[in-house]
Amino acid sequence: MHATHRSMSTARLLRASAALLYLLLIAYGSLYPFTGWRASEYGSFAFLTAPWPRFITRTDLITNVLAYLPLGYLLSTWLRLHIGRWQTVVASISLSALFSVCMELAQTLLPGRIASTQDIATNVTGALLGVLLYRLLQNHKWPGHALPSLREHWFIPGVWGNLGLLLLAVWGLSQLSLEVPSLVAGNLKTQFVPFWELPGNGYQYRPLHTIIFTLEIALASLFTGGLLRRKTRSALVWIGIFGFVLACKLLAAALLLKGAVLPRLLSAEVTSGLFGAAVCIAWARQHPHSWRTLWLAALLSLAGSLQWLLHSGALRTLNGGSGAVPLNITALAGWAALVWPLGVMLYLAVRRVVRMPAAS
Repeated sequence: MHATHRSMSTARLLRASAALLYLLLIAYGSLYPFTGWRASEYGSFAFLTAPWPRFITRTDLITNVLAYLPLGYLLSTWLRLHIGRWQTVVASISLSALFSVCMELAQTLLPGRIASTQDIATNVTGALLGVLLYRLLQNHKWPGHALPSLREHWFIPGVWGNLGLLLLAVWGLSQLSLEVPSLVAGNLKTQFVPFWELPGNGYQYRPLHTIIFTLEIALASLFTGGLLRRKTRSALVWIGIFGFVLACKLLAAALLLKGAVLPRLLSAEVTSGLFGAAVCIAWARQHPHSWRTLWLAALLSLAGSLQWLLHSGALRTLNGGSGAVPLNITALAGWAALVWPLGVMLYLAVRRVVRMPAAS
Protein backbone atom coordinates (compact mmCIF):
# COMPACT_ATOMS: atom_id res chain seq x y z
CA MET A 1 0.00 0.00 0.00
CA HIS A 2 2.76 2.40 0.97
CA ALA A 3 4.76 1.44 -2.11
CA THR A 4 1.78 2.17 -4.36
CA HIS A 5 1.18 5.54 -2.70
CA ARG A 6 4.88 6.41 -3.00
CA SER A 7 4.84 5.44 -6.69
CA MET A 8 1.81 7.66 -7.35
CA SER A 9 3.45 10.58 -5.52
CA THR A 10 6.61 10.14 -7.58
CA ALA A 11 4.58 10.05 -10.81
CA ARG A 12 2.76 13.25 -9.85
CA LEU A 13 6.04 15.00 -8.99
CA LEU A 14 7.77 13.91 -12.21
CA ARG A 15 4.86 14.89 -14.44
CA ALA A 16 4.35 18.23 -12.71
CA SER A 17 8.08 18.96 -12.95
CA ALA A 18 8.14 18.09 -16.67
CA ALA A 19 5.18 20.39 -17.37
CA LEU A 20 6.74 23.23 -15.33
CA LEU A 21 10.14 22.90 -17.02
CA TYR A 22 8.51 22.97 -20.43
CA LEU A 23 6.53 26.10 -19.48
CA LEU A 24 9.82 27.76 -18.54
CA LEU A 25 11.35 26.66 -21.84
CA ILE A 26 8.49 28.23 -23.83
CA ALA A 27 8.73 31.39 -21.72
CA TYR A 28 12.43 31.66 -22.50
CA GLY A 29 11.86 31.28 -26.23
CA SER A 30 8.92 33.70 -26.18
CA LEU A 31 10.61 36.49 -24.20
CA TYR A 32 14.21 36.26 -25.45
CA PRO A 33 16.38 38.43 -25.24
CA PHE A 34 14.72 39.86 -22.07
CA THR A 35 16.03 43.39 -22.69
CA GLY A 36 14.52 46.72 -23.74
CA TRP A 37 11.26 46.36 -21.85
CA ARG A 38 8.90 49.32 -22.45
CA ALA A 39 5.22 50.02 -22.29
CA SER A 40 3.31 49.73 -25.58
CA GLU A 41 2.03 53.08 -26.87
CA TYR A 42 -1.19 51.40 -28.02
CA GLY A 43 -1.81 49.50 -24.79
CA SER A 44 -0.93 45.92 -23.96
CA PHE A 45 -4.33 44.53 -25.05
CA ALA A 46 -4.47 46.35 -28.39
CA PHE A 47 -3.20 43.29 -30.29
CA LEU A 48 -6.38 41.39 -29.39
CA THR A 49 -8.44 43.58 -31.74
CA ALA A 50 -5.75 44.15 -34.37
CA PRO A 51 -6.08 42.40 -37.76
CA TRP A 52 -4.00 39.32 -38.46
CA PRO A 53 -0.58 39.88 -40.04
CA ARG A 54 -0.70 40.36 -43.80
CA PHE A 55 2.01 37.76 -44.35
CA ILE A 56 2.03 34.52 -42.37
CA THR A 57 5.02 32.22 -42.85
CA ARG A 58 4.87 28.47 -42.57
CA THR A 59 7.84 28.51 -40.23
CA ASP A 60 5.91 30.63 -37.73
CA LEU A 61 2.88 28.36 -37.96
CA ILE A 62 4.93 25.19 -37.53
CA THR A 63 6.91 26.71 -34.65
CA ASN A 64 3.81 27.73 -32.71
CA VAL A 65 2.00 24.43 -33.24
CA LEU A 66 5.00 22.22 -32.43
CA ALA A 67 6.01 24.33 -29.43
CA TYR A 68 2.64 23.94 -27.69
CA LEU A 69 1.94 20.33 -28.70
CA PRO A 70 4.22 18.89 -25.97
CA LEU A 71 2.70 21.35 -23.49
CA GLY A 72 -0.80 20.00 -24.12
CA TYR A 73 0.51 16.46 -23.77
CA LEU A 74 2.48 17.12 -20.55
CA LEU A 75 -0.39 19.00 -18.91
CA SER A 76 -2.73 16.14 -19.75
CA THR A 77 -0.43 13.51 -18.24
CA TRP A 78 -0.20 15.52 -15.02
CA LEU A 79 -3.81 16.67 -14.67
CA ARG A 80 -5.22 13.21 -15.42
CA LEU A 81 -3.78 12.04 -12.09
CA HIS A 82 -5.96 14.57 -10.27
CA ILE A 83 -9.18 15.07 -12.26
CA GLY A 84 -11.46 13.23 -14.68
CA ARG A 85 -11.00 12.56 -18.38
CA TRP A 86 -13.01 15.42 -19.88
CA GLN A 87 -11.98 17.83 -17.14
CA THR A 88 -8.38 17.06 -18.13
CA VAL A 89 -9.09 17.91 -21.77
CA VAL A 90 -10.78 21.22 -20.91
CA ALA A 91 -8.24 22.19 -18.26
CA SER A 92 -5.19 21.40 -20.42
CA ILE A 93 -6.46 23.45 -23.36
CA SER A 94 -7.61 26.31 -21.10
CA LEU A 95 -4.28 26.50 -19.23
CA SER A 96 -2.36 26.41 -22.52
CA ALA A 97 -4.51 29.21 -23.94
CA LEU A 98 -4.11 31.30 -20.78
CA PHE A 99 -0.35 30.83 -20.83
CA SER A 100 -0.23 31.77 -24.52
CA VAL A 101 -2.18 34.98 -23.85
CA CYS A 102 0.23 35.84 -21.02
CA MET A 103 3.23 35.32 -23.31
CA GLU A 104 1.69 37.51 -26.02
CA LEU A 105 0.94 40.25 -23.48
CA ALA A 106 4.55 40.12 -22.28
CA GLN A 107 5.78 40.36 -25.89
CA THR A 108 4.01 43.71 -26.28
CA LEU A 109 6.58 45.07 -23.82
CA LEU A 110 9.57 43.83 -25.83
CA PRO A 111 10.97 45.54 -28.93
CA GLY A 112 11.29 43.27 -31.90
CA ARG A 113 8.58 40.90 -30.70
CA ILE A 114 5.11 41.08 -32.24
CA ALA A 115 2.04 39.89 -30.34
CA SER A 116 -0.91 38.64 -32.37
CA THR A 117 -4.08 36.62 -32.01
CA GLN A 118 -2.79 34.38 -34.81
CA ASP A 119 -0.04 33.17 -32.47
CA ILE A 120 -2.61 32.42 -29.77
CA ALA A 121 -4.75 30.48 -32.26
CA THR A 122 -1.84 28.36 -33.47
CA ASN A 123 -0.57 27.83 -29.94
CA VAL A 124 -3.97 26.57 -28.81
CA THR A 125 -4.11 24.34 -31.90
CA GLY A 126 -0.79 22.81 -30.92
CA ALA A 127 -1.98 22.25 -27.34
CA LEU A 128 -5.18 20.64 -28.65
CA LEU A 129 -3.13 18.26 -30.78
CA GLY A 130 -1.04 17.40 -27.71
CA VAL A 131 -4.17 16.60 -25.71
CA LEU A 132 -5.50 14.45 -28.56
CA LEU A 133 -2.14 12.65 -28.75
CA TYR A 134 -2.37 11.87 -25.05
CA ARG A 135 -5.88 10.49 -25.50
CA LEU A 136 -4.83 8.38 -28.50
CA LEU A 137 -1.96 6.80 -26.59
CA GLN A 138 -4.14 5.45 -23.78
CA ASN A 139 -3.76 1.68 -23.69
CA HIS A 140 -7.36 0.89 -22.81
CA LYS A 141 -8.86 2.08 -26.10
CA TRP A 142 -8.11 2.09 -29.82
CA PRO A 143 -5.75 3.18 -31.30
CA GLY A 144 -3.80 3.43 -28.04
CA HIS A 145 -3.64 -0.31 -27.53
CA ALA A 146 -2.74 -0.83 -31.21
CA LEU A 147 0.28 1.50 -31.25
CA PRO A 148 2.37 -0.44 -28.69
CA SER A 149 1.63 -3.70 -30.50
CA LEU A 150 2.75 -2.19 -33.80
CA ARG A 151 5.88 -0.90 -32.15
CA GLU A 152 6.65 -4.33 -30.67
CA HIS A 153 5.91 -6.04 -33.99
CA TRP A 154 8.22 -3.92 -36.14
CA PHE A 155 11.00 -2.70 -33.82
CA ILE A 156 13.38 -4.30 -31.34
CA PRO A 157 11.92 -4.47 -27.82
CA GLY A 158 13.07 -2.92 -24.59
CA VAL A 159 15.12 0.12 -23.73
CA TRP A 160 17.34 -0.11 -26.83
CA GLY A 161 14.32 0.06 -29.09
CA ASN A 162 12.87 3.02 -27.16
CA LEU A 163 16.15 4.93 -27.20
CA GLY A 164 16.59 4.22 -30.90
CA LEU A 165 13.12 5.52 -31.74
CA LEU A 166 13.83 8.62 -29.65
CA LEU A 167 17.01 9.23 -31.67
CA LEU A 168 15.00 8.83 -34.88
CA ALA A 169 12.61 11.51 -33.57
CA VAL A 170 15.59 13.82 -33.01
CA TRP A 171 16.71 13.14 -36.58
CA GLY A 172 13.22 14.03 -37.81
CA LEU A 173 13.40 17.35 -35.95
CA SER A 174 16.79 18.09 -37.55
CA GLN A 175 15.14 18.07 -41.00
CA LEU A 176 13.37 21.33 -40.13
CA SER A 177 16.69 23.17 -39.96
CA LEU A 178 17.59 25.85 -42.51
CA GLU A 179 21.12 24.44 -42.82
CA VAL A 180 22.51 21.16 -44.14
CA PRO A 181 21.63 18.30 -43.80
CA SER A 182 18.14 19.72 -44.29
CA LEU A 183 17.09 19.88 -47.96
CA VAL A 184 16.05 23.51 -47.52
CA ALA A 185 19.60 24.64 -46.71
CA GLY A 186 20.62 27.90 -48.36
CA ASN A 187 18.98 30.86 -50.02
CA LEU A 188 16.09 30.17 -52.38
CA LYS A 189 17.32 32.47 -55.12
CA THR A 190 21.04 31.76 -55.12
CA GLN A 191 21.56 28.23 -53.83
CA PHE A 192 18.48 26.21 -54.76
CA VAL A 193 19.72 25.30 -58.22
CA PRO A 194 18.58 21.88 -59.51
CA PHE A 195 21.27 19.73 -61.10
CA TRP A 196 19.71 20.01 -64.59
CA GLU A 197 20.34 23.80 -64.62
CA LEU A 198 24.08 23.52 -63.90
CA PRO A 199 26.32 25.30 -64.65
CA GLY A 200 25.13 28.88 -64.52
CA ASN A 201 23.71 31.57 -62.26
CA GLY A 202 27.04 31.85 -60.44
CA TYR A 203 26.45 28.53 -58.69
CA GLN A 204 29.39 27.01 -56.81
CA TYR A 205 29.46 23.32 -56.05
CA ARG A 206 29.96 22.60 -52.31
CA PRO A 207 31.76 19.29 -51.73
CA LEU A 208 31.27 19.50 -47.95
CA HIS A 209 27.50 19.61 -48.46
CA THR A 210 27.71 16.48 -50.60
CA ILE A 211 29.69 14.68 -47.90
CA ILE A 212 27.16 15.67 -45.24
CA PHE A 213 24.18 14.57 -47.34
CA THR A 214 25.91 11.27 -48.13
CA LEU A 215 26.74 10.44 -44.53
CA GLU A 216 23.47 11.69 -43.05
CA ILE A 217 21.16 9.84 -45.46
CA ALA A 218 23.22 6.65 -45.14
CA LEU A 219 23.35 6.87 -41.34
CA ALA A 220 19.60 7.53 -41.02
CA SER A 221 18.85 4.54 -43.27
CA LEU A 222 21.27 2.18 -41.54
CA PHE A 223 20.16 3.22 -38.07
CA THR A 224 16.50 2.68 -39.00
CA GLY A 225 17.31 -0.72 -40.49
CA GLY A 226 19.14 -1.74 -37.34
CA LEU A 227 16.09 -0.94 -35.20
CA LEU A 228 13.83 -3.31 -37.11
CA ARG A 229 13.00 -6.57 -35.34
CA ARG A 230 13.62 -8.70 -38.41
CA LYS A 231 17.04 -8.80 -40.07
CA THR A 232 17.09 -6.51 -43.10
CA ARG A 233 19.01 -8.63 -45.58
CA SER A 234 16.89 -8.02 -48.68
CA ALA A 235 17.93 -5.26 -51.08
CA LEU A 236 14.24 -4.48 -51.59
CA VAL A 237 13.82 -3.76 -47.88
CA TRP A 238 16.79 -1.41 -47.95
CA ILE A 239 15.33 0.39 -50.94
CA GLY A 240 12.15 0.86 -48.91
CA ILE A 241 14.09 2.24 -45.92
CA PHE A 242 16.07 4.53 -48.23
CA GLY A 243 12.81 5.78 -49.74
CA PHE A 244 11.33 6.34 -46.27
CA VAL A 245 14.30 8.50 -45.24
CA LEU A 246 14.10 10.56 -48.43
CA ALA A 247 10.31 10.93 -48.03
CA CYS A 248 10.80 12.27 -44.50
CA LYS A 249 13.30 14.84 -45.76
CA LEU A 250 10.94 15.93 -48.55
CA LEU A 251 8.00 16.12 -46.12
CA ALA A 252 9.99 18.39 -43.80
CA ALA A 253 10.93 20.58 -46.77
CA ALA A 254 7.28 20.74 -47.85
CA LEU A 255 6.32 21.99 -44.38
CA LEU A 256 8.76 24.89 -44.69
CA LEU A 257 8.45 25.70 -48.41
CA LYS A 258 5.87 25.92 -51.15
CA GLY A 259 5.27 22.72 -53.08
CA ALA A 260 6.31 24.29 -56.37
CA VAL A 261 9.84 24.80 -55.02
CA LEU A 262 10.43 21.15 -54.07
CA PRO A 263 11.83 20.00 -57.46
CA ARG A 264 14.54 22.64 -57.13
CA LEU A 265 15.81 20.92 -53.98
CA LEU A 266 17.47 18.24 -56.12
CA SER A 267 20.71 20.14 -56.33
CA ALA A 268 24.00 18.65 -57.47
CA GLU A 269 24.98 18.19 -53.81
CA VAL A 270 21.75 16.37 -52.94
CA THR A 271 21.79 14.07 -55.97
CA SER A 272 25.48 13.28 -55.44
CA GLY A 273 24.70 12.63 -51.78
CA LEU A 274 21.94 10.19 -52.70
CA PHE A 275 24.32 8.14 -54.84
CA GLY A 276 27.01 8.27 -52.16
CA ALA A 277 24.51 7.19 -49.48
CA ALA A 278 23.44 4.21 -51.60
CA VAL A 279 27.08 3.10 -51.79
CA CYS A 280 27.54 3.47 -48.01
CA ILE A 281 24.35 1.50 -47.32
CA ALA A 282 25.50 -1.31 -49.61
CA TRP A 283 28.83 -1.29 -47.74
CA ALA A 284 27.33 -1.59 -44.24
CA ARG A 285 23.85 -3.06 -44.70
CA GLN A 286 24.71 -6.64 -43.69
CA HIS A 287 25.24 -5.42 -40.11
CA PRO A 288 23.55 -1.99 -39.90
CA HIS A 289 24.57 -1.33 -36.28
CA SER A 290 28.18 -2.44 -36.75
CA TRP A 291 31.45 -0.53 -36.41
CA ARG A 292 31.03 0.60 -40.01
CA THR A 293 27.90 2.54 -39.09
CA LEU A 294 29.68 3.91 -36.03
CA TRP A 295 32.45 5.24 -38.28
CA LEU A 296 29.84 6.88 -40.54
CA ALA A 297 28.35 8.59 -37.48
CA ALA A 298 31.79 9.83 -36.41
CA LEU A 299 32.54 11.20 -39.87
CA LEU A 300 29.13 12.90 -40.04
CA SER A 301 29.71 14.52 -36.66
CA LEU A 302 33.09 15.78 -37.87
CA ALA A 303 31.70 17.08 -41.18
CA GLY A 304 28.72 18.71 -39.49
CA SER A 305 30.94 20.45 -36.94
CA LEU A 306 33.20 21.70 -39.73
CA GLN A 307 30.23 23.07 -41.66
CA TRP A 308 28.91 24.73 -38.50
CA LEU A 309 32.24 26.42 -37.81
CA LEU A 310 32.77 27.58 -41.40
CA HIS A 311 29.24 28.84 -42.04
CA SER A 312 28.72 32.08 -40.09
CA GLY A 313 25.00 32.12 -40.93
CA ALA A 314 24.51 28.84 -39.11
CA LEU A 315 26.50 30.12 -36.16
CA ARG A 316 24.34 33.27 -35.90
CA THR A 317 21.14 31.26 -36.07
CA LEU A 318 22.18 28.74 -33.44
CA ASN A 319 23.44 31.27 -30.91
CA GLY A 320 20.51 33.65 -31.39
CA GLY A 321 22.50 36.45 -33.03
CA SER A 322 21.22 38.86 -35.66
CA GLY A 323 17.81 38.99 -34.02
CA ALA A 324 17.26 35.23 -34.24
CA VAL A 325 15.52 33.44 -31.38
CA PRO A 326 17.70 30.56 -30.13
CA LEU A 327 14.71 28.37 -29.23
CA ASN A 328 12.54 28.66 -32.32
CA ILE A 329 11.89 25.51 -34.31
CA THR A 330 14.62 26.04 -36.92
CA ALA A 331 17.28 26.84 -34.30
CA LEU A 332 16.31 23.76 -32.28
CA ALA A 333 16.44 21.74 -35.49
CA GLY A 334 19.95 23.07 -36.13
CA TRP A 335 21.07 21.91 -32.71
CA ALA A 336 19.38 18.54 -33.31
CA ALA A 337 21.35 18.13 -36.54
CA LEU A 338 24.60 18.61 -34.59
CA VAL A 339 23.64 16.44 -31.61
CA TRP A 340 21.98 13.55 -33.49
CA PRO A 341 25.13 11.85 -34.91
CA LEU A 342 26.80 12.14 -31.51
CA GLY A 343 23.78 10.44 -29.96
CA VAL A 344 23.96 7.67 -32.54
CA MET A 345 27.69 7.19 -31.82
CA LEU A 346 27.01 6.89 -28.09
CA TYR A 347 24.05 4.56 -28.68
CA LEU A 348 26.01 2.21 -30.95
CA ALA A 349 29.17 2.23 -28.83
CA VAL A 350 27.38 1.51 -25.54
CA ARG A 351 25.17 -1.12 -27.11
CA ARG A 352 28.19 -2.95 -28.52
CA VAL A 353 30.05 -2.79 -25.19
CA VAL A 354 27.02 -4.14 -23.32
CA ARG A 355 26.76 -7.02 -25.78
CA MET A 356 30.43 -7.99 -25.37
CA PRO A 357 30.93 -10.96 -23.08
CA ALA A 358 32.92 -10.40 -19.94
CA ALA A 359 36.54 -11.51 -20.01
CA SER A 360 37.15 -14.82 -18.26
